Amino acid sequence: MSQEEAVATPTGDNLDDSQKPESVEETLRKELDIARKEIESLKDSWTRERAEFQNYKRRSAQEFSNIKREAVKSLVTEFLNPIDNLDRVASGVNVTEELKPFVDGVTMIQKEFYSVLERSNVFRQYPQGEAFDPTSMEALSSEEGDQYKEETVIEVYQAGFYIKENEDKFSLRPARVRIGKPKA
Repeated sequence: MSQEEAVATPTGDNLDDSQKPESVEETLRKELDIARKEIESLKDSWTRERAEFQNYKRRSAQEFSNIKREAVKSLVTEFLNPIDNLDRVASGVNVTEELKPFVDGVTMIQKEFYSVLERSNVFRQYPQGEAFDPTSMEALSSEEGDQYKEETVIEVYQAGFYIKENEDKFSLRPARVRIGKPKA
């Protein structure tokens, strides 16, 4: 072998330390480090994507709940006046024997309406005798008297309605009432 051939095809014996090819062990160690970094990067990416997906599911569920509540609220609000009219008929004071079957029929329809509303988590509020709550009631009139120790509902002009979700209540319409107040 000539010297020119030896330079063209180095065997490693003629090279100084800076020119020697890396050993197989060092090459594998570098590849392993690169693979570990890639795994960590993929784990991090996966963890972030999973967290984002969980947030998306939570937001979607909350949005669905809000849309459902608003749909029920919109529909029930349209039915409140007809329900009030059924209440007026059912509470007819002077019902003759001729009208009694009709009023009984209206009362049955009224009870069925309330049953359907309750299955949709909509409840009627008739606060007769309860303490006045300005967040769910509207006072249309009041009277003062010694017999009242706190503001108390003494007459309900119009029942209120609310939607109940878990422990939260969302008012559809406040109860319209007359309150009795202690003398000042």
